[in-house]
Amino acid sequence: MVMDDAESVAYFHAGGGANPGMRAVYDLCARALDVMLPPGGRLLDLGIGSGRALSAVLRRRPDIMAVGVDLAPNMLATARDLFAAEGLDRRVELVQADITALPDSLAAGPWDAVSCMWTLHQLPDVQVLGAALRQIAAVRCDSGAALWISDFARLKDPSACPAMLQCVDPDSPAGLRQDAIASEAAAFTREELSAQLAAAGLGGLSSGHATPLPYLQAYWAFGANGKPEPVGHRYSALRGQTRREAALLRWGFTAKPF
Repeated sequence: MVMDDAESVAYFHAGGGANPGMRAVYDLCARALDVMLPPGGRLLDLGIGSGRALSAVLRRRPDIMAVGVDLAPNMLATARDLFAAEGLDRRVELVQADITALPDSLAAGPWDAVSCMWTLHQLPDVQVLGAALRQIAAVRCDSGAALWISDFARLKDPSACPAMLQCVDPDSPAGLRQDAIASEAAAFTREELSAQLAAAGLGGLSSGHATPLPYLQAYWAFGANGKPEPVGHRYSALRGQTRREAALLRWGFTAKPF
């Protein structure tokens, strides 16, 4: 449930800055949250990790504020350094907490959106998953916040993810590739996650998944006030292979909020 080994955290964080596939996923999430957050909105990000995903959101939307939650001290320390280096530290607060049992100050916050990006596969079983989703449902019910949940999806064939990575990203470092393979294998299937969302009171969310291989899944809903008016975007400066992979991921996703 906690990825906090210093070497693993450093390796994951470095990959998030350099790997085109990881950056493409961050870009997809940032585009989704962009259209969900109103001007000057407040975002609660659960399972912030090393901060790369939230950084993409903050850079795309310079008007919003965020609170990032994680249980791993080394992840939070890495995220804190990242936000300071990128000049984002005044717009984000980091909190060490369990996403299945948030402090009252967070659970009752005036959030405009709640996000959980690339985190749920770290949870050890469906019981803990259910607790996390019930906490998210409670926050959403109290605040009327928009919701964005995205994660890996475990595939039926265990050989599919390794074969895909070898095909699309053959030069990826072995350690980073093994982490991706392990994460996909540890993830919940789309059927499992959909069932747990419904059981937690989060049924009826819009959803989509990657194609042609459905190794990523996403679920979302706009806030109680509906879709906000568009805000002037600061588009992320993706280049080269990262830009191509981000475009392919968006194009292949079966549905998305933007």
